[in-house]
Amino acid sequence: MPRVSIITPVLNAERFLQETLASVLAQTYADWELILIDDGSADASPDIAAAAASGDRRIRAVSMPANARHGAAAARNAGLALAKGEFVAFLDADDLYEPQKLETELALLEAHPEAAMVFGPTLWWRDGARPWRWVEPMQRQANRLYAPPVLVSKVILSLDWHVPCTCAVLIRRSAIAEVGGFEEQFSLYEDQTLWTKLFLRYPVFIHGQCLARYRQHEHSVSAAATRSGQYQQNGEHGARVAFLDWMARYLRAEPALQHALRLARAPYAAPSLQRSADLVYLRSKRVAHRLERTIRRWRG
Repeated sequence: MPRVSIITPVLNAERFLQETLASVLAQTYADWELILIDDGSADASPDIAAAAASGDRRIRAVSMPANARHGAAAARNAGLALAKGEFVAFLDADDLYEPQKLETELALLEAHPEAAMVFGPTLWWRDGARPWRWVEPMQRQANRLYAPPVLVSKVILSLDWHVPCTCAVLIRRSAIAEVGGFEEQFSLYEDQTLWTKLFLRYPVFIHGQCLARYRQHEHSVSAAATRSGQYQQNGEHGARVAFLDWMARYLRAEPALQHALRLARAPYAAPSLQRSADLVYLRSKRVAHRLERTIRRWRG
């Protein structure tokens, strides 16, 4: 039985899939299985996946049934149903792992048996005519174990800390089974539905090593959602409203999180004195954060 199951949804990813596969094959920890879930590709992705599976017994290539619900959440859930590993990692078909990804994070989960999940910063990058690179700054939160529900507030609701990319996590499969997988009604924020469930119930360890790369390109789901107006990385947008509505239902029995939830929903709430006060608080908080970042840069 493999120790780690890596789940990769695949949809028309022929431009990137070989490089993604190579980043898994280059892992310094070798006891893994890679489950490639094709979600209806119309390009050469299924052939690339099949060739990889025929060349390495640790790789399985499967397809979503034509009549199944589609999307990354459903594909990942299908992969979870097939997974055999004690631990689960996710890797989208256009993203990459650094060679020490699995070895490093497995060691952290072994050192912290109470933790259900570990994650760290990710490199965001784009190639092409206007290349750029950016690593999520997590140094101030790193190398600590967080008890629930701290990360629900800090990461998911207030967005004070960076939300982990799907390629940046390693999770005990038993914990996912306990809380349920991804919420399949979401095409955006589906990853945060699982993170919320885990953050609410289990301790989570944050480390400071960049072990994964999140590729930016014009054909990604988030890029398409930005063009359509569904998503705006640094502003209010409709997709977050639907997610926060789900959060309100999911956190109904969590009184300690209601204040953070109200603040998160304030930009979308109906006009009221409470909303006005909340928006003033949020604006002052943003100003304080910008000032703090400026001071940290000035100090070097």
